[in-house]
Amino acid sequence: MVAHYPVPIQEDVRDLLVDLLGRGVAVDKVPARPLDDDEPGAIAEFVTDDDTTAALCVLDSSFAVRVGAALVLVPANVAEEDLAAGEVPDHHLENVREVVNIFGRMLNSATTPHVRLRDLHRWPGELSAEVRALLDQPEFRRDFAVAVEGYGEGRFSLLVA
Repeated sequence: MVAHYPVPIQEDVRDLLVDLLGRGVAVDKVPARPLDDDEPGAIAEFVTDDDTTAALCVLDSSFAVRVGAALVLVPANVAEEDLAAGEVPDHHLENVREVVNIFGRMLNSATTPHVRLRDLHRWPGELSAEVRALLDQPEFRRDFAVAVEGYGEGRFSLLVA
């Protein structure tokens, strides 16, 4: 199925993360896995200029914490302690917000409506009907496993309208 917006491949995601984090990153396509109400994470919501939800990045807690920590050079052992606590602390969410904001550029092209990051929602948490609808029935989905050198692995999914 063809998506309405560009959907980056793993090499594009890897190159972006290497540039942002300044360290080695491996990215692989992986099978989709259902969103777990008991596993903390985050959902980045991208909207068009008329505020229609166009795409979502669903981040597991490992991705959010490890990438957020790597961005600002928080020691890996501190990130692991935060993961062991079973939640995604605000400071990691703010850091990973910067990453997904820049990632949003990859969802734009000259032939598609412009999209931008609207918000980074905590998961589990309250979501708008539009976000729920796209979570339930994306037109296109791509899932990635990401390993950040010195920090470990995490997963994220890109769901596109």
